Parts: sequence; structure tokens; C-alpha cells
Amino acid sequence: MTGLIDHEKAFISLFNQTACYHHRHRVFEDFISCSVIALENSLCFSDVRESKYMRIISGYQKPDVMRMAQLLAHVVNGLEAGFCDFLGKVFMQLDLGDKYRAQFFTPWDVARMMAQLQLGDVEAMFDEKPFITLSEPACGAGCMVLAFADALNQAGYASHRYLWVSATDIDPLAAGMAYIQLSLCGVAGEVVIGNALCDERRRVLLTPGHYLGNWSTRLHSL
Repeated sequence: MTGLIDHEKAFISLFNQTACYHHRHRVFEDFISCSVIALENSLCFSDVRESKYMRIISGYQKPDVMRMAQLLAHVVNGLEAGFCDFLGKVFMQLDLGDKYRAQFFTPWDVARMMAQLQLGDVEAMFDEKPFITLSEPACGAGCMVLAFADALNQAGYASHRYLWVSATDIDPLAAGMAYIQLSLCGVAGEVVIGNALCDERRRVLLTPGHYLGNWSTRLHSL
């Protein structure tokens, strides 16, 4: 737990030093966009995505571009210490989810408790099915999905093998945060930027776990 706290503090400290010539919310949005592109392009390179990445970083001085890479390293290391809503927590600590945007993310302990209640008897659940799917229509930074996956892992069922998720959020920033965290934690599924109430799917991001687990085939086998 100490390592996690250190990475959160290090992230916040480094973020506060990054690109002070830009609005803080813009810097966070650009960091999330660049991180999403880096993860997507590591799976399947796209010149269009790379052009967007270069366009974003062209507005930053070189030391700040380096700091953005260091920020992502803190996210990676923080999540390696254990499943958590790393980005949602630092987002709130940085006061970026202000009252005007009305973005307030669920605390990890609450999400974890809700996940355990929802799962119930895990062993009995898999007596009749090889895996389960989870739909999260307002995923935020992915806290509830991560908590659900973590509860499965703790019960002895590796989430990358037994769980596929569809996580949706209307806010591209929140969806980007969810994509980064689900990807880094090995959760298989899709993150959809859109409105679940009207089945709007403006953009779909498939996590690395979706490809690595051959989930396209597994889902169609149902």
C-alpha cells in the first residue's frame, strides 16, 4: 500500500510541475489522450492516431512531453501495486472533477464492497458457465469494473480468463481513463464513448486483454 500512496503523490507532484503555461484540465486531457494513443498503437499502429499524438505534443515544450511519459509510468507502477482507481483518485485530488463538471468518482472501498455483494457465490456461478460478462453504462474511470475484476481475482478466478466487460461513458475523458486502467490491469473488454441510454456508440476501444484472450471468438461461441 505504501508504494501505491507514493506513486499517487509522485503523480500529483509531477503533474503540478507539468506545462504550467496550459490550463490544468487541458494538460490532464492531453495526458490521457496521448496515453490512450500509445496503448492503442502498441497493439495496432495507426498513422491517423500517431498524427493526433504528434499534434497534441507539438503544443508542449520537450521537458513537459517527457513528464507526460513519466506520469504514465507512475500510473503503471501504481496499478502494479494492486488494482485500484488510480486515475480517478488523482483526478479528484487534483480538484479536476469540480462542481461545474459534476464529475465525482466512486471511492475504491465502496466499489469493492459493491462488487463483492454483486458477485455473491463465485464458485457456483462458474459451475454452469465458462465466463461472465459485465455491462457498466456509466463507467467513469472504470472503478466499478476494476473492483469487480479484483473481487474475481481474489476469489481465485483470473479476471482475464473469466470476465469480459463492456464499459460506456458519455465523457471521452472518463472513457479514456477507464481504457488506460482496464488495459494496464489486463481486463478484457471494450470501452465505449457514447450514451448507453440510447445505445449511441461514437467510438469503441478494445483493450489488449480482449485481443490476447481471443475474446471475439469466445463471445461468438455462446
